[in-house]
Amino acid sequence: MPLLPLRVLTGVLMIHHGSEGGFWPANYGTAGFDGFVDFIVKPYFGFLPGAPELWSAIHDYVEFWGGALFAAGFLTRPAALSLLTTMLGAVYFHLASTGLQGAPFGHVDNYSYNFEEPALYALIFLLFFFNGPGPASVDAAIYGALAPDDDDD
Repeated sequence: MPLLPLRVLTGVLMIHHGSEGGFWPANYGTAGFDGFVDFIVKPYFGFLPGAPELWSAIHDYVEFWGGALFAAGFLTRPAALSLLTTMLGAVYFHLASTGLQGAPFGHVDNYSYNFEEPALYALIFLLFFFNGPGPASVDAAIYGALAPDDDDD
């Protein structure tokens, strides 16, 4: 139970993060979506096959729906793995665009290293990928309903 607030709040933050440009993910034609395509995906992820808009939409859907699944604790490990992948992509982007910014001992003007936040998210998703969602989750309820009773010995 102690990790429940971490899982729920992290999932909710991912829902918000995945809804750039509007309430739902992949809001084609909005400034937020087009900016992500033009300033992040095209210059830093141009090596990916297919249209940059497709990768931007996948990114948004993983963060939005993956965040919802993660918060609910439903399909938690697949959601955590998908979200981990997007956060590793974000770490790559920030390191490629701004470098280490003098980390660990240098200081930047805004006192915020750009790669710190996605790196922390990645570690949270890695934790839940290996440990599961915990007892207060949809996954635990399903498992409890399907698992045989230990009292039948």
